[in-house]
Amino acid sequence: MASILIVDDEEALQTSLVTAFSLQGYRAEGAGSGREALQLLKQARFDVVLVDLRMPDIDGIQVMERVREGTPGTVVILMTGGATVETAVRALKGGAYDYILKPFTLPEIFHAVDRGLEQQRLKQENVQLSELNRRLQEIDQIKSNLLAAITHEFRTPLTVMSGWLELLLGDHFGQLSGKQRESLAVVQRGTVRLGRLISNLLVFVESDRSQLAQKRLPMSLADLLRDVAAELAPECAERKVDLRVEIAPDLPPLRGDGEPLRLVFFNLVENAIKFNEPGGDVAVQAGEDDGSFLVSITNTRGEIPAERIPRLLEPFTQGDMSATRAAGGLGLGLAVVRLILDAHGGQLAVESGQGSGTTVRVRLPLTR
Repeated sequence: MASILIVDDEEALQTSLVTAFSLQGYRAEGAGSGREALQLLKQARFDVVLVDLRMPDIDGIQVMERVREGTPGTVVILMTGGATVETAVRALKGGAYDYILKPFTLPEIFHAVDRGLEQQRLKQENVQLSELNRRLQEIDQIKSNLLAAITHEFRTPLTVMSGWLELLLGDHFGQLSGKQRESLAVVQRGTVRLGRLISNLLVFVESDRSQLAQKRLPMSLADLLRDVAAELAPECAERKVDLRVEIAPDLPPLRGDGEPLRLVFFNLVENAIKFNEPGGDVAVQAGEDDGSFLVSITNTRGEIPAERIPRLLEPFTQGDMSATRAAGGLGLGLAVVRLILDAHGGQLAVESGQGSGTTVRVRLPLTR
């Protein structure tokens, strides 16, 4: 229930307005002077103060100023029988929501008060939204800082683990048995997977700090794709998926940041393997097309519903985000791919059809 204080030295008008607003559902009180109004304002808070401009002891402007000092959110509306431009400007500059000329009708005064309360509500909501937005920005910054710290700190022990695993698998500490080699190979694949997850997180964090594609050096796209295929060969064998790479001869060098671009194609090829089925095929084709590099990655048995494709480019999203999904991961792969390609002036397109698998096409600028 909204509350209103009506201040007017004309007792008949004051009491009639108190009655009228009470019938409208307000908690209404009246005061016959400015001094009495200030006493009531010390005892209770009012949403609206409807005050006469001219009163013998303390006028409406002074009451309004005291209200603004004590409760800035209170709506103050001045009533006057002889407003001038000077008094109107003074009232509005002093913080009055509005002023209304006497004589007025009840619908007019009801409308003015309702408008004032609506503006008060909107201001309060705006303040709350501004505060909420500020807190969300703080939380987002904390999240980014935390992710950056985690990914950087994880890389050092992961590098140590990978180095020792390479030494062990390379028989630098003696010949391994078949079971030992097999067990360590599983651990090594796990560290590779963890390293890729950390790399994706790091790219995601650094994308907000404009740290992608800082180096633009010439590199061989063919070598990059063949290295990715060789690294993913054990996963293909484990999932019983056939991977083939077809690269057009005499491709010119690609200019870009090697490590992020390697992550692009690693994510895409791994997705094509991971979301395939046993006995399926993955084809990686690279060549020139219409003045750009075009790389197509196709799997034969991994369809994506058309309505889910746009969401795949959002961070932490997969085609299947249910608790029973077949494939794990953070859902960052395609979002990271898009960030890196955007930084290189590249493009990404995803096509999927019933029974024909999924094809991802990457275009990158070709500079001779």
